[in-house]
Amino acid sequence: MDATNFVKAISLLIPNKQDILKKTTCSEEFIDIYIQDLSIRKKATHTAVSPDFPIIDLIFNYDLSKLRVQHYSFNEADDVTENDRFIYIGWCDAFLLAILKETGEIVEADWADPCCIISYIAKDQGAFLDVLVEMEKLSQKLVFGSVTEKEENEINKYIQSIAGGSKYNPII
Repeated sequence: MDATNFVKAISLLIPNKQDILKKTTCSEEFIDIYIQDLSIRKKATHTAVSPDFPIIDLIFNYDLSKLRVQHYSFNEADDVTENDRFIYIGWCDAFLLAILKETGEIVEADWADPCCIISYIAKDQGAFLDVLVEMEKLSQKLVFGSVTEKEENEINKYIQSIAGGSKYNPII
């Protein structure tokens, strides 16, 4: 998935506040925060980025300061850093989210030792964006709808397959 398609997919997933209020016992404040966490806006200036780097394109050309999908969030463009092995692009809770330069894989790195891989998240940047869309769909089923444990396990297996298979564990 590229950056533009990711933005479109997330915008289509923003829940309708009134529908959620009618269907659930969630507070209005909670729903407002949930909706705000899916906010993505195009930046005023465009930075040319190779289509081979959809996450970098997303970070440099969209305001992701409010975006949070489950445990994942992205850095601001000024906060993207790198070393010989990694490009640090965001966070998974308290751990660094990075692109492993050698393979292009998305990994979770230890904040205390940023060169130590904690887990492998996705096979590449496009797969990670696909994973985030599917994770958001699952989140909404869990928070605003209903899903059985069996359905949740099947969806998690599907998400892992999108990530690239059993080596990758995007679900926390």
